[in-house]
Amino acid sequence: METIEMSQATLRKATFVLLTAALAVGPFSTSEILAQAPAASGSGQSATQGPTLSITMDQAVAMALEANLGLKADRLSPEIQSQVLAAAKAFYNPQFVTGASRFNSESAPTSFLDSTATSVTSATNRFSTGVSQNLQWYGGNYQVSWGGSRTENSSAGNPFNPQLGSTFSVTFSQPLLRNFLTDSARTSVKANTIQQQITDTILAENVARTARDARLQYLNLIGAIEGRKVAQQNLDVARESLRNDRARVGVGLMAPVDIVGSEASVADREDALIIAEGQIARAMDQLRQFILDPARPDYWTVTIVPTDPINAEPRQIDVDAAVKTALDNRSDLVTARKNLEITRTQLAMLHNQTLPNLDFRVNYTGTGTAGTQFKYGGNDFVNPVSSTSKGFGSAIGDAFGNVQPAWTYSLQLGYPIGRSDTKANYTRSQLQMRQLELQLHESEISVALQVRDAARQVETSFKRVQTSRASLDAQQRRLEAEQKRFEVGTSDTFRLFQVQRDVAAQRVAVLQAMLGYSQALINFEAVQRIR
Repeated sequence: METIEMSQATLRKATFVLLTAALAVGPFSTSEILAQAPAASGSGQSATQGPTLSITMDQAVAMALEANLGLKADRLSPEIQSQVLAAAKAFYNPQFVTGASRFNSESAPTSFLDSTATSVTSATNRFSTGVSQNLQWYGGNYQVSWGGSRTENSSAGNPFNPQLGSTFSVTFSQPLLRNFLTDSARTSVKANTIQQQITDTILAENVARTARDARLQYLNLIGAIEGRKVAQQNLDVARESLRNDRARVGVGLMAPVDIVGSEASVADREDALIIAEGQIARAMDQLRQFILDPARPDYWTVTIVPTDPINAEPRQIDVDAAVKTALDNRSDLVTARKNLEITRTQLAMLHNQTLPNLDFRVNYTGTGTAGTQFKYGGNDFVNPVSSTSKGFGSAIGDAFGNVQPAWTYSLQLGYPIGRSDTKANYTRSQLQMRQLELQLHESEISVALQVRDAARQVETSFKRVQTSRASLDAQQRRLEAEQKRFEVGTSDTFRLFQVQRDVAAQRVAVLQAMLGYSQALINFEAVQRIR
């Protein structure tokens, strides 16, 4: 009897040694939870399947900003908008105009001096050139032109034949009420300038979003790799427990039917390992899409190896400063304020369009005449008594020398009778601006709540890291105690297996808590800049 009891105690002790060998006797340090699996398990991929790419999180972000196809397309938007702005500004570019014409006519004589002629012929050659421009200030515009002509006429009594003419003209128009402070062209330039800023803000938002997503995808890959390590640890423990149970069956200390639970546990752990390996492949492909150029030859074969650990260090959060940063810099709020600014610009233009149309116009014209000039004597207007000739340069000099000036001033007033569509549009825009102001205020409150919630998530997630670590330490101590009870015969394999299962589950809980904390930090930084 004593011999049998001694043999059972010896077998129990041997079983205990096998179990503790599988569990690496001693409590797990929380700083070593993610480093207990063999390095060979790595990302779950064989080194012979392709090249490897070891990168940090910051390197992953930089690669994403450079290679992401969606971001490459987004970078074209500011260039497109700059062309829209250039088109709006082109309204104020000077316009150069030049032209030439020839006029020939033959008509019946209408003057008594031509009573003996059967017809009167006339030929005129003209040319002109000039510059006009709409001004960016106060809606005015000017036109400067110069032209010349040469006319030959068979009619008798002409003082010049041929007649050379030169004309220099300057015209300036200025609105005094409507279109004075603003108009549709200036509003278009202002609105497109603001839209350019909005486009830049949207690009910055997309850059920040891409960086955030790259960090999260990088973190997901770390989590998948570490999750596989935990799954492998749990499978190793389950297999070792199955071997120990089979050894107990072999010496008659356990019925064969009692190892069904251990076999089911091994199957469950193998299934969890397969799922974990699939999660690695999925997470790696998602990160691959963000950071790699599809044109590279090893796009689908390179194995991405993250080198940064999961961040579980405490961080001090200043909620008030974060809220202020978000209210000042958050892209959706900046965009909303810019859109409100565009609406104000359009509203000012519509208000100006409700004013009467009062335009002032001034024109100066200088003329010069040259050619062959005839002088007639007495009552004879057919046969000239003498002639003198002046060249075209003389006509030009007279035109620019203010020899024969002519000034024209005019005021023109226009006002619609009844309620115009402009007033209706102005009232509608006032309501829309008020609507945008209320929506902006609502968005500011929503952003403040989002930032506060993100800060709360950081604090809560870190507390979960602390509590899960403490729980794992407690589970480790519980496992030590259960191992000691098993050694002295006060426990059994089933109870020891339950404690092992609880420790395995708590390892997963610690990993999830650390991942959640790192994700909360990333989201807290992002929520201050993007929605």
